[in-house]
Amino acid sequence: MLNCLIFFILTYGGIMQNIKYPETRTVNVVDTLFGIAVADPYRWLENFNDPEVKKWVETQNKLTRSILDSLPGREKLEAELEKILSRPSLSLPFVRGNKYFFYRRSGRENHAILYMSEGKFDPDNARAIIDPNKFSEDGTVAMDWLYPSLDGRYLAYGKSKSGSENSTLYILDVETGKHLKDTIPDTKWTSLAWLPDNSGFYYARNTGGDKFLPRIYFHKLGTSWEEDEYIYGKELSPTELPGVRTSRDGKYLFLTISRGWTQNDLYFRRIGVDKDWKPIAVGLDGTFQAKVYRDTLYILTNYKAPKYRLLKMPVDNPDIEKAEEIIPEGEGVLQSFSFARGKLLYTVKENTYTRFFIARRDGEIEYEVKAPMKGSLWFSIVDYDSPEIYYTFSSYFYPPSIYRMDVNTRKKELIYRRPVDFDVNEYTQEFVFYESKDGTRVPMYILHKKDFKSEGSHPALLTGYGGFGLGISPYFAEGYIPWLERGGVVAIAGIRGGDEYGEEWHKAGMRDKKQNVFDDFIAAAEYLISKGYTNPEKLAISGGSNGGLLVGAVLTQRPDLFRAVFCGVPLLDMLRYHKFGVAHIWIPEYGNPDNPEDFKYLFAYSPYHHVEPDKLYPSVFFYTAESDGRVHPMHAMKMAAKMQNMVKTKGPILLY
Repeated sequence: MLNCLIFFILTYGGIMQNIKYPETRTVNVVDTLFGIAVADPYRWLENFNDPEVKKWVETQNKLTRSILDSLPGREKLEAELEKILSRPSLSLPFVRGNKYFFYRRSGRENHAILYMSEGKFDPDNARAIIDPNKFSEDGTVAMDWLYPSLDGRYLAYGKSKSGSENSTLYILDVETGKHLKDTIPDTKWTSLAWLPDNSGFYYARNTGGDKFLPRIYFHKLGTSWEEDEYIYGKELSPTELPGVRTSRDGKYLFLTISRGWTQNDLYFRRIGVDKDWKPIAVGLDGTFQAKVYRDTLYILTNYKAPKYRLLKMPVDNPDIEKAEEIIPEGEGVLQSFSFARGKLLYTVKENTYTRFFIARRDGEIEYEVKAPMKGSLWFSIVDYDSPEIYYTFSSYFYPPSIYRMDVNTRKKELIYRRPVDFDVNEYTQEFVFYESKDGTRVPMYILHKKDFKSEGSHPALLTGYGGFGLGISPYFAEGYIPWLERGGVVAIAGIRGGDEYGEEWHKAGMRDKKQNVFDDFIAAAEYLISKGYTNPEKLAISGGSNGGLLVGAVLTQRPDLFRAVFCGVPLLDMLRYHKFGVAHIWIPEYGNPDNPEDFKYLFAYSPYHHVEPDKLYPSVFFYTAESDGRVHPMHAMKMAAKMQNMVKTKGPILLY
């Protein structure tokens, strides 16, 4: 749908300028916030349960469908995309005991199926364990998360309807194929820690309804969830989120208390021995992730190291300040680590792509697992004492490929590569840097056919995210092939707010620094235009969730740069975002509109409050969902209504 709509707008120019939008009434709502009068004429659209609002949405959907269904060339594009989406896929295995679990799609399913093979990773002889496609006839019930017991005997997993992520927990006995009677509601985004004897588990249960307030409980198998023992969390503020995890050897239970995406406390206790939590890191400015290997604690942290470092300390006397530094902070961002047959394995993100190292446990590198090109790599171990590992590699034009490797012999074999039916050699990925408004160098990938000529006339799609420490990495770009085949360009910008260069890069794009994110994205658009990749009448932008906020902000700040905008499940009213659903947990990232200092910078960029009637805006496609478990649909609805009623545009303003 996105490719079809944007391609048509950019290729065929003026599109249906005489659209008659649904009538949207306004209300006289004005809030005085810290001395500033803030009008909100579409406040009534926030009540999605109002029959008038539901009817308005139905009318908007009908208009949007009538336009999308009538676009020339739509059926051909849709067939091409459906063919791509129907290709088979296979995940890395995750191993518990002698059981190798993995996900696979043959191509036509809505949901990937969980399989298991015993003794080795053997996709050809594995059996299906959980098939989410059988949860409902219409395919709208999904599996949200999965936690195997340490020996793989049981699987605790969550199911929810229509993308709500309001999970109910179920437990499957892998050996019998039957479910236990135990079920637990309100397990949205839960963490879960099995006891080593499978008698029960610790988990997080949401106690706040629509307002996400997780608390830690202990569940004993065979009992009602209403009898579960409360463990921790009532003393926390609404923006502090507790989580639990068991060490791989089953000896230790870890408790984390996260405050946004920049800081967490870390505690632990010995299972079956300790009653009190022992602090590892409390009140420190950083994040902390722990693993235990041979009764030694290893901590991955960005405390005093924005690009992360790896620390080592005795499990019976943990002290961050006295810890031995195994891997010091380097030029790249230290992302993950584990162990295999006494060796230390770790990955580093360097200028957005992954490097994979095998080292001694003291951190001395033995060798690097070379990737075929700039791309993304993830690995999975079998067991801390096994030399066998698996890793998957992909890049924009390198299909996902899974390798089996022995870390001792260094012998590796390709065991799976996703099939494709296009010639990857016809396309290329450029990796460039450009300057943002303040002179910061920002990375960007630019994808196009090899016979591309920089003449400024190509349709281009620019995308980004810029928040929560989620940065770009090369991924298989098969979904863009129909666009590229028609002469299009795709650009992916590694703007601030992500993890491209560590925690400093993240913090440079959050709270009162959020404007840096928008400046970076605007500079990316200007680079594409100045270098002859495209022009403002051929440039589209897209983003979802926090990326929806991104494109919403730049379309109001620089509408002259763009012809079309895809704005998916966006945050757009930044003065009221925290009042809906789970959004209060994002206050550490964005700021609190109820705080006068935070209000200033939030109001300065809040897209909904910066739609001006005297500007010419690009065409916009707002996409949202009634049951979205994260971003309330009111953002897209209010923004679409305001733009339809107030402004002149280069094309339609659509909501779906």
